[in-house]
Amino acid sequence: MLLKDYPKVFEIRVGVKVVLKPMTLEDAKPLSDFFKSLPEEDRLFLKDDVTKKEVIDSWVKNLNYDRVLPMLAWIGDEVAGDATLHRNEHGWMKHIGEIRIVTDSRYRKTGLSLLLAREIFFLAVQSRLEKIVAEMTLDQKSAIRIFEKLGFKQEAVFKNHVLDLKGRKRDLLVMSKDLAELWQEIQESEFFSFPTYPMEG
Repeated sequence: MLLKDYPKVFEIRVGVKVVLKPMTLEDAKPLSDFFKSLPEEDRLFLKDDVTKKEVIDSWVKNLNYDRVLPMLAWIGDEVAGDATLHRNEHGWMKHIGEIRIVTDSRYRKTGLSLLLAREIFFLAVQSRLEKIVAEMTLDQKSAIRIFEKLGFKQEAVFKNHVLDLKGRKRDLLVMSKDLAELWQEIQESEFFSFPTYPMEG
């Protein structure tokens, strides 16, 4: 994968510059601060309790970009978004990747989520994945809308399939998209265009 091309600098709709780069060993504290700043309703639907220091520390200490690639969006010295590409290195699902995207609520509707998604898709193409899936609860309306904009379609709904962080059962929605088709759409659409800038210094 073309990780040597990072960090990259973009500008989102509100005129704010965003730096994208893979998570490193030094990012535990700012990533923890980012997750703790999320509204409780956002954290309810995450697969891990990201308010626990040991959860973030385990991610950082066990970095393996071939298995899980976390791409962080930085605005100034703060993490404003986290997108991860999950891959199976072996087995019958090694051609399929899963993505998860979380952004700071202050930057919703600015294109930040789409920017992170575009980068993750680009890296998935480089990994020769053929299909991308995304899982969310039916309550995550904003996430569903984003993936629908990207052309994802519903694969299945599993009733009472997951527990949120308060132990309540939720319906799980699985959406998917053919990667070759999606990448072609991204390349042809101005909707996915972001101004780029060289790194300073």
